[in-house]
Amino acid sequence: MLTRRFLMLAALVAPAFAAARPLAAQSAVLADVERYLNGIDTLAARFEQIAPDGSLSRGRVYIQRPGRLRFDYDPPSRIRLIAPGDWRLVFYDASIGQVNVIPISQTPLGILLDDEVRLDGDVEVTNVREQAGELAVTVIRKGEADQGSVTLVFAKSPLALRRWSVVDAQGLVTHIVLQDVETGGKLDSELFRWRDPQTYGLPD
Repeated sequence: MLTRRFLMLAALVAPAFAAARPLAAQSAVLADVERYLNGIDTLAARFEQIAPDGSLSRGRVYIQRPGRLRFDYDPPSRIRLIAPGDWRLVFYDASIGQVNVIPISQTPLGILLDDEVRLDGDVEVTNVREQAGELAVTVIRKGEADQGSVTLVFAKSPLALRRWSVVDAQGLVTHIVLQDVETGGKLDSELFRWRDPQTYGLPD
């Protein structure tokens, strides 16, 4: 059953998108995408993740713009990702007690958390493609392509974020598929509060 589910997800996140739109048509589409993303103050959803090694995991994701993000992975995983709003991303693996911290600006997904999402300026759109009622937009930080890229995939009518794929600095790809998406709701500020268990002795 798990193998079948994995194959279905793999087919979903890697569609054969049609050829890229002409530049003029891209501009109108990207303006719509900007308006949609900037209209999202909060987002909460279930997610399924396909890691670079092909492993499948699930959990909940929370976004509160600007700057706040949380991934809670379902057991048996003991991983958390938290961006507490100070423009850093904390990766915590409770199974080994390891904490890694990196600036959000060094992660492709950080583009979603900007105070104002602009698909120009500091961000460069490298591809815009459409297929079967979906729109895929690939972006990088301008001049920092070595940090990787993120491809955001939207339903077109109405425009709605469905999933994304992140290519990291090593070229490894992670796919996130969203389910039961809720936007505009009130999120508890404690979701984005980070206290290092090694410092505060908190339960993991």
